Amino acid sequence: MLKEKLLNISKSLFYLLVFLIPVNLGKHFELIESYVWGILTDYLIPTIYVQDILIILIVIFWILGGGLKKISKNNFKILERKELQISSLLIFSILLSTFTSARFIPSIYAWVRIFLYFLLFIYILVEIPVEDHFFRILNTLAISVIFLSVLGIAQYLNRGSVFNNYLVLGEQPYSEATFDVTRKMFLGKTVIPSYGLFRHPNIFAGFLTLTLVWLFTFIKKSKLYSISFILGIISLAFTFSYISWIVFIFGVFLHLYLSKNPKYIKNKKRNITVAVYLVCALISIIPIFKFLSKIDDPSILRRYNFSRASYRMIKDHFLFGVGFNNSTIFMDEYNYETRDIRFTQPVHNIFLLIFSETGIFSFILFLLFIYFSGNKLINSSYFHLFLISFLQILLIGSLDHYFITIHQTLLTFWLFMGLALQ
Repeated sequence: MLKEKLLNISKSLFYLLVFLIPVNLGKHFELIESYVWGILTDYLIPTIYVQDILIILIVIFWILGGGLKKISKNNFKILERKELQISSLLIFSILLSTFTSARFIPSIYAWVRIFLYFLLFIYILVEIPVEDHFFRILNTLAISVIFLSVLGIAQYLNRGSVFNNYLVLGEQPYSEATFDVTRKMFLGKTVIPSYGLFRHPNIFAGFLTLTLVWLFTFIKKSKLYSISFILGIISLAFTFSYISWIVFIFGVFLHLYLSKNPKYIKNKKRNITVAVYLVCALISIIPIFKFLSKIDDPSILRRYNFSRASYRMIKDHFLFGVGFNNSTIFMDEYNYETRDIRFTQPVHNIFLLIFSETGIFSFILFLLFIYFSGNKLINSSYFHLFLISFLQILLIGSLDHYFITIHQTLLTFWLFMGLALQ
């Protein structure tokens, strides 16, 4: 009886976690190792977020409730799954890279977080069957998107943060006068995109891109989904994240196509997945295309230069990388063509990021995890929905880094994989 109550507590906390995914509130610990050339770098600041505490509590209550025993039961056979075996090896190989890192503390704290989210992934696989929990999760996400979208719309109209106080759900204070605030040109005018509760409008847009396709898929099922979708679309527009706009449209059209051609597409799912793999591989080798260096767009130039710098890191640190969460330390050293002064960020490609920071062994394991996960998704429940989200993550991940480096989207990734790989 007690164990059952503990398991129920863990599930209640899980739904609270789903609702709070966008929250950016945490305790930061600024260290000497968090500075690069005298500039404080966000990615190197050890931080304990609200979501981290919730996951720790979920895992503790789950273990005390006897959750680990379920792993060994024959009906789960979870330890026999290739995607779980490979992801376990991947997490271990990333740990090994922390011991060769130039700055151990920023590296090990980032590994602890990814390990913690990996435990949540296992918890979801075992304790949250998608057939029983999917619509409860979607309802929770819909409510979260409504609150987040209202905030995003208000930020756009205000041309800055609404509460202007980090302590309010972690909203980043910003305005037109902020030195490094994101500015976009739209129809000949300078606009300030919405940040939501994220560090950058692109991250906000990436989160919306995934959740809005889920809401669109079941939009006729509930007015809640309709309201959430409409507000989310408006808020997504106000992020002015063109990459996310394209990936969202791709997701909607792919959903419509898969829905209207279920029998035909059943034999074409693998072809679609392979096609996206090839696109991601092509994007990952962007530096070979010299014409990109001639495009006068800061966003494209930065991605191009970061990719070239990443290849140099890989060449010099092929086996073990520069250390997990350590690439920003070396970016200025390797990114010597950039026109920006001290614009220090990770490479905007999760494949190059894994390779440059953790080396060839982790990179191969990561590719195998993606491959076997894709194969599993092709035959999973809600296959077309999960397949679309999987492809969206790969496409966005080929052009940005936040599914690895930012806690909200890293959490979204592991939450999605836990539901999709059942």
